[in-house]
Amino acid sequence: MSKKTLTAITYGSVIIFFVLLMVLIFAVAGNWAFMAGWLFMVAFCVPTLIITAYFLKKDPKLIERRVMPTETRPVQMIGQSIAGMLFFALIALSALDHRFGFSTVPMAVSALADILIMLGFYIVFRVFEVNSFASRAIETMKEQKVITEGPYSVIRHPMYAGAAMIILSIPIALGSWVTELIVLPLIAVIVFRILDEEKMLRAELPGYEAYCKKTKFRFIPHVW
Repeated sequence: MSKKTLTAITYGSVIIFFVLLMVLIFAVAGNWAFMAGWLFMVAFCVPTLIITAYFLKKDPKLIERRVMPTETRPVQMIGQSIAGMLFFALIALSALDHRFGFSTVPMAVSALADILIMLGFYIVFRVFEVNSFASRAIETMKEQKVITEGPYSVIRHPMYAGAAMIILSIPIALGSWVTELIVLPLIAVIVFRILDEEKMLRAELPGYEAYCKKTKFRFIPHVW
């Protein structure tokens, strides 16, 4: 794929996603002056744009792997579909909470959650810096090697850890305690994906078994 085509597809997808987020937050909340919603949009969208622009220039193959591949195995296709639905439910129900006032989060706490969202994106950025093979789909690729530096020296799946930090922080950033309940099944999908990915990597990626023995924790340092 040409870089021009990849850039057009990537930014087109990002813009559509941002518009959908905006509709889910402000239309569902019934309030376009929803300050926590706007702060969340900044905390979520600005890092996304920075990461996208940076790696389109530095490592377009990585962006192509993040944008183009789709899962081919039914179990992962189902998992991704469930995760996508739960993510948008997380946004929409947080907005509904604001609309009907089921729970209240102080603005200072919401702002702290926005900071954690940006920290989660920083972890993802660091992952992309050291691992150009971080594909959207679970697969092994020609010339792929085991990555052991950067965040991979601490845990085996740092990108999922960064994503989990973002997911956990979203409801609080949008002013909802109640919607944290949706986070639990989302984290369960991530855990399943980790276990399934490790099974494949142990079987297909030379050196991964030895890496697992050296780097003992998958997702949370000193926990799991």
